[in-house]
Amino acid sequence: MTVEQDRSERRPSSTEVRQRIGPAIRRLRQQQGLSLSDLAERTGISVSYLSRLEKGRSVPSFTLLSRLGNELGVDIGFFVETEREAQDVDQALEEQLRNTSIPESVWPEFFAMSIEARKALLEFLQSHARAGR
Repeated sequence: MTVEQDRSERRPSSTEVRQRIGPAIRRLRQQQGLSLSDLAERTGISVSYLSRLEKGRSVPSFTLLSRLGNELGVDIGFFVETEREAQDVDQALEEQLRNTSIPESVWPEFFAMSIEARKALLEFLQSHARAGR
């Protein structure tokens, strides 16, 4: 196995990368006290499809993302920014993990955590790196 192949196996797949907005949809829905069925009905999709979206197992179309945003009180830019922030955190987290003795085989578990948990881990690793220098 080449180094490049090994790196590509650690990183989230392109489908996984595009699924970071699912938890944001769930968070917004829950903050507004909406059930899955409430939001599904308002946006014209099935409960099972909305559940898959929130779990990151499906990719919403631009049109659906716009409808979800309208119902949740955010514009589509919110989802774009959420994705951008998650990409930045994941890139910085990967860089920090490279400087640890944590086996690369467990890295995917870190990237599967919520954005808040990944930020907290990143902050911990960065402060630990600063303290160790």
